[in-house]
Amino acid sequence: MTTKSKPTVEHYRQGYPRLAAFLNLDPNFTIFRRFDTLHLRVLLEQQDRLCELQQQLEDCDDAETVQLNLSSRRQDDNMTRRNILQQVATELKDYDKGVLRFHRMIALPRARKRHRRSVHNWVNGNKPVVRSESASLIAAPSAKDYIALYAEDSDRAGFELFFDRVVQSYPRLASYVSHGMAKTSDRNVFILRRNLYGRVIKCLVALSIPTGIIFPMLLLYRFEKSGSRSAISAIFVLIASFAICFMTKVTKYNLLLAVVGYAAVLSAFLSNPGPI
Repeated sequence: MTTKSKPTVEHYRQGYPRLAAFLNLDPNFTIFRRFDTLHLRVLLEQQDRLCELQQQLEDCDDAETVQLNLSSRRQDDNMTRRNILQQVATELKDYDKGVLRFHRMIALPRARKRHRRSVHNWVNGNKPVVRSESASLIAAPSAKDYIALYAEDSDRAGFELFFDRVVQSYPRLASYVSHGMAKTSDRNVFILRRNLYGRVIKCLVALSIPTGIIFPMLLLYRFEKSGSRSAISAIFVLIASFAICFMTKVTKYNLLLAVVGYAAVLSAFLSNPGPI
């Protein structure tokens, strides 16, 4: 017996089935709260229990009257110490698991504000679950303890974020790069075509690189005065520096090398005094 596929979100029953289907629409929607305060509260509780057990163990050792019990584990017949050590082993196991689990949670990428807002708006508009159970989904989009299960591209930076804002600001443009209608009938949901999106970004980057060299080169050839040419060169070096810094993911050392290389290229044109 074959099961019928459910191609769109609206084919799922209202409630948790539809909510899960929506979160599965796009990897950027799979966001969850990390509950930092609760994790830390539990760890503090476990930490204090261990401190209490440590003090009990030290008091037990100080009160020991038989030296052999402290010098030999095998011949130690102090059952109070043995019980305390068993409790310590159990508590340490839980404490270590909690610390490592929270460490892994912190290492997960933080959900971007625009993705949190998208989920927030959809849940508010569609109300798939009762309000008391949607508190974690309709919390303020500015909340800091949301994590994303989907890791974005390592080179995704300001250039892509700028393009995202442009697409969101112009719904007609979004319709050309979206395939959301194939997954949902909600016209307010736009799912970007990742392949097309990636090609557009690459084309824009490919255009910006020669433009950043050709345009200042034309200006330098147009002006004869050394002061004007030097000012043009300095302005474009500053523009390139800020553009590389905020529009790409680059370390400070690579930024320095990129700016120095760009300045060297402009210096070569600056040394040619003749206009076209």
